[in-house]
Amino acid sequence: MTTITLTEGQRKAIKEDMENQVEMLSDDEVEVLASKLNEQIDIPFIKEGTEQTILVKTVKRFDRLLYQNLPNELYGLVKHSRDGISDTDAAELESILGSRLNKKFDIPYLPEAIEQHIFELLVGLVVTAMRKEFSIINQPA
Repeated sequence: MTTITLTEGQRKAIKEDMENQVEMLSDDEVEVLASKLNEQIDIPFIKEGTEQTILVKTVKRFDRLLYQNLPNELYGLVKHSRDGISDTDAAELESILGSRLNKKFDIPYLPEAIEQHIFELLVGLVVTAMRKEFSIINQPA
Protein backbone atom coordinates (compact mmCIF):
# COMPACT_ATOMS: atom_id res chain seq x y z
CA MET A 1 0.00 0.00 0.00
CA THR A 2 1.28 3.45 -0.93
CA THR A 3 1.47 6.01 1.85
CA ILE A 4 0.48 9.52 0.83
CA THR A 5 1.40 12.39 3.12
CA LEU A 6 -0.18 15.80 2.75
CA THR A 7 1.95 18.91 2.78
CA GLU A 8 1.33 21.56 5.41
CA GLY A 9 -0.20 23.73 2.68
CA GLN A 10 -2.64 20.97 1.71
CA ARG A 11 -3.58 20.39 5.35
CA LYS A 12 -4.17 24.11 5.84
CA ALA A 13 -6.29 24.31 2.67
CA ILE A 14 -8.45 21.36 3.79
CA LYS A 15 -8.93 22.83 7.26
CA GLU A 16 -9.86 26.24 5.89
CA ASP A 17 -12.22 24.70 3.36
CA MET A 18 -13.96 22.60 6.00
CA GLU A 19 -14.25 25.42 8.53
CA ASN A 20 -14.91 28.54 6.47
CA GLN A 21 -16.75 27.70 3.27
CA VAL A 22 -20.35 26.49 3.30
CA GLU A 23 -21.39 26.50 -0.37
CA MET A 24 -19.95 25.71 -3.79
CA LEU A 25 -22.15 27.59 -6.27
CA SER A 26 -21.81 31.23 -7.29
CA ASP A 27 -24.83 33.52 -7.29
CA ASP A 28 -25.07 33.20 -11.08
CA GLU A 29 -25.03 29.40 -10.90
CA VAL A 30 -27.72 29.44 -8.20
CA GLU A 31 -29.91 31.68 -10.36
CA VAL A 32 -29.39 29.49 -13.43
CA LEU A 33 -30.53 26.42 -11.50
CA ALA A 34 -33.47 28.30 -9.96
CA SER A 35 -34.58 29.47 -13.42
CA LYS A 36 -34.35 25.91 -14.80
CA LEU A 37 -36.50 24.75 -11.90
CA ASN A 38 -38.94 27.60 -12.41
CA GLU A 39 -39.49 26.47 -16.01
CA GLN A 40 -40.62 23.05 -14.76
CA ILE A 41 -42.22 23.75 -11.37
CA ASP A 42 -45.37 25.63 -10.46
CA ILE A 43 -45.80 26.41 -6.79
CA PRO A 44 -49.53 26.78 -6.12
CA PHE A 45 -50.84 30.20 -5.00
CA ILE A 46 -47.45 31.92 -5.52
CA LYS A 47 -46.87 34.58 -8.17
CA GLU A 48 -43.95 34.12 -10.58
CA GLY A 49 -41.50 36.65 -9.06
CA THR A 50 -42.01 35.26 -5.58
CA GLU A 51 -41.70 31.73 -6.95
CA GLN A 52 -38.25 32.56 -8.38
CA THR A 53 -37.14 33.96 -5.00
CA ILE A 54 -38.32 30.80 -3.23
CA LEU A 55 -36.48 28.65 -5.76
CA VAL A 56 -33.25 30.65 -5.38
CA LYS A 57 -33.42 30.11 -1.62
CA THR A 58 -34.17 26.43 -2.20
CA VAL A 59 -31.16 26.03 -4.51
CA LYS A 60 -28.93 27.78 -1.95
CA ARG A 61 -30.14 25.38 0.75
CA PHE A 62 -29.55 22.43 -1.59
CA ASP A 63 -26.06 23.74 -2.42
CA ARG A 64 -25.18 23.85 1.27
CA LEU A 65 -26.53 20.33 1.76
CA LEU A 66 -24.35 18.99 -1.06
CA TYR A 67 -21.34 20.99 0.13
CA GLN A 68 -21.63 19.37 3.56
CA ASN A 69 -22.16 15.85 2.24
CA LEU A 70 -19.95 15.50 -0.86
CA PRO A 71 -16.19 15.79 -1.06
CA ASN A 72 -15.46 19.14 -2.66
CA GLU A 73 -13.18 17.43 -5.16
CA LEU A 74 -16.29 15.70 -6.52
CA TYR A 75 -18.83 18.50 -6.06
CA GLY A 76 -16.38 20.97 -7.59
CA LEU A 77 -16.77 19.21 -10.94
CA VAL A 78 -19.91 21.33 -11.50
CA LYS A 79 -17.55 24.20 -12.29
CA HIS A 80 -15.04 22.47 -14.57
CA SER A 81 -16.53 21.31 -17.84
CA ARG A 82 -13.32 19.74 -19.18
CA ASP A 83 -13.10 17.37 -16.20
CA GLY A 84 -15.95 15.23 -15.08
CA ILE A 85 -17.55 11.89 -14.54
CA SER A 86 -18.81 9.46 -17.16
CA ASP A 87 -22.47 9.08 -18.06
CA THR A 88 -22.51 5.74 -16.21
CA ASP A 89 -20.99 7.28 -13.07
CA ALA A 90 -23.46 10.18 -13.35
CA ALA A 91 -26.43 7.80 -13.35
CA GLU A 92 -25.06 5.94 -10.33
CA LEU A 93 -24.31 9.17 -8.43
CA GLU A 94 -27.78 10.53 -9.17
CA SER A 95 -29.33 7.39 -7.72
CA ILE A 96 -27.12 7.49 -4.62
CA LEU A 97 -27.73 11.19 -3.95
CA GLY A 98 -31.43 10.79 -4.52
CA SER A 99 -31.81 8.03 -1.98
CA ARG A 100 -29.42 9.31 0.68
CA LEU A 101 -29.96 13.06 0.78
CA ASN A 102 -33.71 13.41 0.31
CA LYS A 103 -34.25 12.76 4.02
CA LYS A 104 -32.15 15.85 4.79
CA PHE A 105 -33.89 18.08 2.23
CA ASP A 106 -37.05 19.72 3.53
CA ILE A 107 -39.02 22.73 2.33
CA PRO A 108 -41.72 23.04 5.00
CA TYR A 109 -43.99 25.42 3.06
CA LEU A 110 -44.31 23.16 0.01
CA PRO A 111 -46.38 20.02 -0.46
CA GLU A 112 -44.23 16.88 -0.29
CA ALA A 113 -44.90 16.00 -3.95
CA ILE A 114 -43.56 19.38 -5.17
CA GLU A 115 -40.61 19.16 -2.77
CA GLN A 116 -39.75 15.69 -4.10
CA HIS A 117 -39.99 16.91 -7.70
CA ILE A 118 -37.71 19.89 -6.97
CA PHE A 119 -35.19 17.63 -5.24
CA GLU A 120 -35.13 15.15 -8.13
CA LEU A 121 -34.71 17.95 -10.68
CA LEU A 122 -31.89 19.56 -8.67
CA VAL A 123 -30.04 16.29 -8.24
CA GLY A 124 -30.36 15.65 -11.99
CA LEU A 125 -29.14 19.14 -12.93
CA VAL A 126 -26.16 19.02 -10.55
CA VAL A 127 -25.09 15.52 -11.56
CA THR A 128 -25.40 16.44 -15.24
CA ALA A 129 -23.14 19.43 -14.55
CA MET A 130 -20.54 17.04 -13.10
CA ARG A 131 -20.30 15.16 -16.39
CA LYS A 132 -17.36 15.63 -18.69
CA GLU A 133 -17.71 18.74 -20.92
CA PHE A 134 -20.57 20.22 -18.85
CA SER A 135 -21.03 22.65 -15.95
CA ILE A 136 -23.95 24.37 -14.19
CA ILE A 137 -23.91 27.12 -16.83
CA ASN A 138 -23.14 24.83 -19.79
CA GLN A 139 -25.60 21.92 -19.78
CA PRO A 140 -27.20 19.94 -22.58
CA ALA A 141 -30.57 21.19 -23.80
